[in-house]
Amino acid sequence: MNILRKIKFICSLTLAVFLSNACTEDFEELNTPSDLITEDVINVNLLFTRVEQQAVVSDSPNGRGTIGNYSGISVSGANRPFQDGTFDDVWNDTYITYTNNLAYIIRLTQDDPELVNKKAIARILKVWAFARATDIYGDIPYFESNLPQDEAIFTPQYDTQESIYRDFFKELKEAAAELDPTMESYGSADLIYQGDIEKWRKFANSLRLRLALRVRYADEQLAKENMSDLQESDLITSREDDAYIMTSTDLPENQNDGYNSVINSGASFNPAMIGKTLLDAFHDNNDPRTKLFADTAKAEFPAEMPDVDYFGYRGHPLLGLVPVEEKYPYGYESVSRLSSFWFVPVIERPLLRSSEVYFALAEASLFGLRSGDAQEYYRKGIEAGIQWAQEFYEMGESQLPEVLKIIHPEWTDEDINKLLTHKAMTAEEIDTFLASPTATLSGSQEVKLEQIMTQKLIVLYPMEYQAWAEWRRTGYPRVLVGSDDDDLQGTIPRKQRWPDTEMSVNSQSYQEALSRIGGEDGKLIRVWWDANPNVPYKHPGEVEKRDEPWVTTDE
Repeated sequence: MNILRKIKFICSLTLAVFLSNACTEDFEELNTPSDLITEDVINVNLLFTRVEQQAVVSDSPNGRGTIGNYSGISVSGANRPFQDGTFDDVWNDTYITYTNNLAYIIRLTQDDPELVNKKAIARILKVWAFARATDIYGDIPYFESNLPQDEAIFTPQYDTQESIYRDFFKELKEAAAELDPTMESYGSADLIYQGDIEKWRKFANSLRLRLALRVRYADEQLAKENMSDLQESDLITSREDDAYIMTSTDLPENQNDGYNSVINSGASFNPAMIGKTLLDAFHDNNDPRTKLFADTAKAEFPAEMPDVDYFGYRGHPLLGLVPVEEKYPYGYESVSRLSSFWFVPVIERPLLRSSEVYFALAEASLFGLRSGDAQEYYRKGIEAGIQWAQEFYEMGESQLPEVLKIIHPEWTDEDINKLLTHKAMTAEEIDTFLASPTATLSGSQEVKLEQIMTQKLIVLYPMEYQAWAEWRRTGYPRVLVGSDDDDLQGTIPRKQRWPDTEMSVNSQSYQEALSRIGGEDGKLIRVWWDANPNVPYKHPGEVEKRDEPWVTTDE
C-alpha cells in the first residue's frame, strides 16, 4: 500500500480535470485553465490506485452509519434516521473522485491494444461506482457525464435508471470479454486484485449477477437474460476470489477509521451499538458468529431486582424521535455493542464476496430465474460466511491486544487472552450450527426467501448500501421500528434526494427528472427496480416501553 503515498501529488494536480459535468456555465471557464496537467504526464496506474483507495478504503461505509439503520444493521449516532434532507456524499464522490477519473483512464487507454486490460478493468469499476449512485438516487446523469473536456455538457440530462442498468449489463459483458491474460495489467497498482485478469473477470460477472437479481421485480426477463449465461466457474465462488482491499497502517487515512476513533478517544471509547435485525439474525439462530460480531450488554442490575435477567446479546431497534418510554428500555448499556474486532487497524473493506454470490444463486434458483439447487447454494453461502468469519478472527487476533489495552488500560494479558478465547468459534459450535434447522431451507417459497435474505444480511456487513438495497428489493429481513415522530414518521426511506445544488446548476434536467417521479423529490419515492408490490413487511415484534430508565447500580 506504500503506492498510496505517491498518489497525493498527482491527485492535487488532476482534481480540476475530473470535476463533474453537472456544473453552471461559469465552470466552463474554470475547467480550461492555462496550466492544466497534460495527458502525456498522467500515470494511469497511480490514477487507478487513487480511485480504489478513495472509493473502497476511505469512502466505503463502515457498518456504523445512518444508511445501515434502514436495514437494521446499525444504530444512528445522530439518532435521526427519519429526518428528511439531502445526502450528497455519494453523489459528489461518484462524479468528482470515481467515475470521472475512471472515464479518463478509459480514454487514455482505449486506442492502445496493449492497454486493453487497464481499459476493461476501469470500465468494470466504473459500473460498480455508478451502480451504488443510481441505487441511492434513482435517475442520475449518466450518458452525458464524464465526457472529455472539449465535449463536456454542463447541464447533463438525468437518465432513467432502467436505461442506466441496461448499459451496466452491456458494459460488464463487453469488459469481461475484453480482458486478455497476454496483455499487461495494473499489477501492484491494483489494490483489489493486483492486476489478476481472471479475478477481475469473475468480479465483472458476479457484479452482473448482483445487478440482474436487483431488477427481477421490475423486469424479470431482463434479470434472466443477464444471469442465464453465467456458470459457477464464471463467478466469485471462493474466498480467494473475493473483492476487497485491506486497510493499511502506512498512513492514518489508509487504516480502519474505527481504529482511528479508538486512538482519538482512548479509554473513553465506546463502540457503536448493534442493530436488532442483524443481532437477531445471529442470536435467534444460535449462530457461533454472534460473539465475534457483538459483545454482551454491559448493564448489571442490583440484587433487589431478581426478576430482571442479565441482558446478554440484545440489539437496538430502529428508533429516532420516539417517546422517552421507548428509549428507556434500550439505554443504560442494556444493548449490545459491536465487538472490538471491528476496531483493529487492518481490516477488510469489501466490494463483493463469494458468500453473497451463493445467496444470489440460491434466490435465483428458488424463483426459477436460472437452473440450480437453491438449498445447495444456500448451504454454500452459509459455509462461505463461516469461513470469512474464521479469517476475520485470525486477522484480528494479533491486533486486538493493542486495541483492548487502549480501551481498557486496566486489563491484564490474562484478561485479554480470556476474551480472545471466548470470541473464537470452535469446530463443535460450527458443526452444531450447520446441522441446525437454520442451515436448511423450509416452508413456502416466500419463507425460504426470508431465510436466504436473513443470512445474506450477515455476509453483506458492513456494506450498508447493499444491505439497504436488498431490504428495499425484498422487504427482508424485517426491521423493528419505533413510533417515530420525525419527518418521515418512522417510514424507512427508499431513495435519497438529489442534491439541492442541482436545482440551480442543472435546473432544466432536474425539472425533467422531477416530472418523471410526480413533480416532487422525496425519500419515500421508489427507484425503478424497487418494484416489489408487497414490501415493506411489518416486524412481528413490538418496541418495548418503560416508564423509567433501568437502574444499573446499587443505591
